[in-house]
Amino acid sequence: MKNTLLPGAKLSRLVLLPVVLSLVGTSVYAVDRYVSDVIYIPVRSDKNPQASILQQGIASGAKLNFIREETGTDNNLWSLVVTADGTEGWVRSQNITDKPTAAMQLAALSNSSRDLVGLQTENAQLKEQLAKVQQEHQQLLTDTEDMRQAATTALNLEEEHQSLLKENQLLQTHADVLKAENEKLRNTDRFNHWVYGGGLVLGGIILSFILQGLGRRKRRSEWR
Repeated sequence: MKNTLLPGAKLSRLVLLPVVLSLVGTSVYAVDRYVSDVIYIPVRSDKNPQASILQQGIASGAKLNFIREETGTDNNLWSLVVTADGTEGWVRSQNITDKPTAAMQLAALSNSSRDLVGLQTENAQLKEQLAKVQQEHQQLLTDTEDMRQAATTALNLEEEHQSLLKENQLLQTHADVLKAENEKLRNTDRFNHWVYGGGLVLGGIILSFILQGLGRRKRRSEWR
């Protein structure tokens, strides 16, 4: 098959080929780069770009005291501010904001995350302490119940002891009464025996006199 391209077309291909190769080569060897989010702004003596610089390099995120805002000679808004070291001057209003920068917010978020982790750790520690306190509280309740039962038992024993003492006193009194009655009966029995003995002796004496009298009469009758 014969090459049918015209000489002009060949020339165009030869011209475009390095461009294509350069584009392909650029895309192949290109690496990523990022626009820096840290900028440095000057503080000027007046509200125009040609005014003298009072302080160089106020970095992003630096805290400034805002005083007022005016339009500069370049028809842009300028803000009168005071830096941390007390320098008072003008900066472009578009370079300052009333909100923290993204980097500051990210740092705050990181701090919040760290605080959250710290709070979670502290929360876990507090839960462990709470569990220990609850366990100690339960042990105290158990000890208190044991002490209450022991006190109740001791009180019951004391009441029972006092009741036994009263019963013992009553029994002792009853025994004394019985002893007195027994002694009384014993004395009465001795008296009766003494009376019976005395009666028998007296009866014996009287009977002996009677017999003696009868014996004398019998002998007198025999003598007659």
